[in-house]
Amino acid sequence: MARVAIVGGGGFAKEVIEVARMLGHEVVGVFALENSLPDLPHLGYLEEMRTRRDDYDALCLAVGAVNARGIADRRRIIGYIRAHALPTLSLVSPLATVAPSVTIGEGVFIGHEVLISCDARIGDFVLINQRAVIGHDARIDENVSVAPLVFLGGNVRVEADTMLGVRATVRQGLRIGQECVVGMGSLVIKNLKPRSTTLQMPSKIYREPADG
Repeated sequence: MARVAIVGGGGFAKEVIEVARMLGHEVVGVFALENSLPDLPHLGYLEEMRTRRDDYDALCLAVGAVNARGIADRRRIIGYIRAHALPTLSLVSPLATVAPSVTIGEGVFIGHEVLISCDARIGDFVLINQRAVIGHDARIDENVSVAPLVFLGGNVRVEADTMLGVRATVRQGLRIGQECVVGMGSLVIKNLKPRSTTLQMPSKIYREPADG
């Protein structure tokens, strides 16, 4: 098992740490601008990933993304990791169901109760969060963030640097272009061009109780 250093010190890092430990890895510390995880040492940030290389065996990217800015932050970190040839580790929760024919790239995180069907291809540094469902022959390109409860039908293609929000649903056979933001609860029934944004109409409050 590996000595793992976590990249990212926020709430999502807790989920990544939990899976790493379930798989038997030793979590040695956190590389982040700020560390909200007091039980783990703060090792620094990007430059220290290189200078403290002997302190860990592999990095696990644990920076979440709920919007385009989060995806851009992840892209910048991925660029640094690659520029300095730093080792990474993919983590697949033992509570996930992944078909034997699925291809998984480097630096991937797959959370609890995810279901990935046969012949899907998961690119480098993809994040697939809890209870997402990925259909057969789907292809998810690099640095895509898939939020909890997302459903992707069979043969869906999601291009790089795209964010899929909680409970988003994509009909089978569609293509989601690069750098798209698919908002929470969106129902996608046609192809999306690169850099498109979809939003579900937010709930409207029709009545509120009087104060007191």
